[in-house]
Amino acid sequence: MSIIVITGAEQGLGLELARAYAVGGHEVVAGCLKPDTSDMRALSAEHKNVLVVPLDVTKEGSVAALADRFYNKSADVVINNAGVHFRKWSMPERVSFADWETTLQVNTLGAARVSFALRESLARSGNGKLVTISSDWGSISNHPGTAYDYCSSKAAVNSVMRGIARNWSSDGICVLMIHPGWMRTTMGGADAPLLPGDSAANVKKVIDLAGPADNGRYLDNLGNDMPW
Repeated sequence: MSIIVITGAEQGLGLELARAYAVGGHEVVAGCLKPDTSDMRALSAEHKNVLVVPLDVTKEGSVAALADRFYNKSADVVINNAGVHFRKWSMPERVSFADWETTLQVNTLGAARVSFALRESLARSGNGKLVTISSDWGSISNHPGTAYDYCSSKAAVNSVMRGIARNWSSDGICVLMIHPGWMRTTMGGADAPLLPGDSAANVKKVIDLAGPADNGRYLDNLGNDMPW
């Protein structure tokens, strides 16, 4: 039974990933900004292998508390899923710089903060996997011309994870960045074609099949390479 850590697990893709791994019999540590939601209460009641913990990826103390749970323990898969996206279709020149800073704090620095805190636990696994939920809008060559805040945060986290992939490979850690597809979530909106559960199944399959040769890859939810 593997130990899976998921951030932003209380809704959308994070919730469905937590459910998928729990159904598979894995031990799931579900980090949640709002841990007392009805969905998380139901999931943890149904699956005793789900541990719901409070987690704010922008706060050093909160991430340190998560890391303390893994002192001298291994983590097999860490999924940086927590993310925000404000004013999706707003004119770029009217971006809120306060929102931009928050977006970078969560999407980029938050993922880095969690990753650094759990490096030793991933290394202790022997074949740990560090996964960051990225986006097609993190592709510089495919920039949509809007959402400068969100796009830059995902391009930046891709860069961070690519660097980690180079530096942590000696620890046996495989680093992946995965675009989960446009999903029907609070972030994605009602017009999105993909249900979170379907995306989670695809993303989990990509993670499960990944090996050392895939270290540092930026993929879609079917395992195809994304353009940088």
